[in-house]
Amino acid sequence: MNAVIALCHFCEAHGPCAIFCTQTLRDTKLEDLSLEQQTQKTCSACNYSMGKNNNAIYSRDTESGATFVSTKVAVLPEVASLVKQAAVLSLSNGTDASKDGEFVFFGDSSRGHILSHTFRVSDLQARGYSQLFSIIVLMKDKYFLLNIKPFLAEHLKKVSSELQAAAKKTKETEELTYSERQRRLSGAQFLMPTSRSLLELTGEEHIFAQLHSHFSWLLLAGSRFLTEHVTFGNLPWLPPQSSGRPPAQRLTYNSSTLPMIESIDDPDLEEFFSLRHLKSVVRKEEFATVCYCALTGVKIVVRGDPRKTFRFMVCLKKLLPEPMHNLMRIDAQHQHSISSEYKIISVSNDIAVPMASSSVYRIDFLDKHVNGHEVSVKWPGEMPRKLPDLMVKLLKAVEEKNFTELVLNKQTKVLIEEWKNKVTCLNHAKSTSVQGKLKKVLGVQPHDQPIINYWSTHLH
Repeated sequence: MNAVIALCHFCEAHGPCAIFCTQTLRDTKLEDLSLEQQTQKTCSACNYSMGKNNNAIYSRDTESGATFVSTKVAVLPEVASLVKQAAVLSLSNGTDASKDGEFVFFGDSSRGHILSHTFRVSDLQARGYSQLFSIIVLMKDKYFLLNIKPFLAEHLKKVSSELQAAAKKTKETEELTYSERQRRLSGAQFLMPTSRSLLELTGEEHIFAQLHSHFSWLLLAGSRFLTEHVTFGNLPWLPPQSSGRPPAQRLTYNSSTLPMIESIDDPDLEEFFSLRHLKSVVRKEEFATVCYCALTGVKIVVRGDPRKTFRFMVCLKKLLPEPMHNLMRIDAQHQHSISSEYKIISVSNDIAVPMASSSVYRIDFLDKHVNGHEVSVKWPGEMPRKLPDLMVKLLKAVEEKNFTELVLNKQTKVLIEEWKNKVTCLNHAKSTSVQGKLKKVLGVQPHDQPIINYWSTHLH
């Protein structure tokens, strides 16, 4: 999602300002950014520490290659100025910031469109015994932001509630130490308002890492919230409408971890695990067979240490459209999972697996390299003489030297989506004759039929 999510607060010394910004980087490399331009404000509320890396927190979605970066100030100068203006507006009287928990939409085409969630966090040392915070979502697309407002509002409320609950515990602890009368008589410590950082208010050492986890997840989930459907002609059917929230896959997280996003220690690492990762693990001739089996529904069993098989499975997942991702099972714990309807499954070495056959493709990750290879591949089946067009295009894309890993990932997704739409259209043909005409229009040939047969039973 092309947006910036920022945490803002009203500082007693500096007024309203953004103190933590998370945004998505796709075409911009981290090494091209200057992360040393962070705020020079001296108060503890604005000048806090993020942990071992005081400048930024990074994470990466291993499937799309998108990098999420959180900093005190937005890393792109033109974005930083927009966030600064939005922070002032979100905490001003003009947006009725006095109401705790309110959501306000404002902005324009030049300054961006903003969804602001204002809330108060307990602080015994602040004026009024609370500090004013807001979380803003800034983007240029007004209608997209309005469409996903219910989803964003639900999850931003959860984030603010967690912060308020943590601050409430800190307040209760401080109240046990100092009674109200002692606070009034104890001198300047409580009589003079002092700004305290969110870390001090919540007592959570990794509070900013948790916020990065929340905001990164929202940016990733938001990008998958709306999907477009392509129809051909005036068909008497319409694709099913959105249920009002993103698909369940890859959208589960808790306050301290982000399973679908891999934290990176080296921000310069450009490893997105495209189909080339599959090719680097298996032999050249085996790469074509594993792609064919994944595309046509031959059961693939990957056996080995989960630390070795996980990335291999992530890459195999790219060969199927999203509605068919439920046919995969990563790191199955029981043998009965193998005999179930899963088509691509990974298991550990201590689980028995069936022998390789024309309907079972076996990939075993070895503890030691044998003849320079880390896997053993067994499949007695044979591929057809003429390969499906989708597979030919995928193999050609993998061989294209001008494609970076990120570009290859995007090309793979485009090809898979193209054929998903073709199969969906064919599924809605009312008769064999209509389906035959559609095949001519869509360019579907007889050698594409194995993919059509497999995908059509799972795409509706």
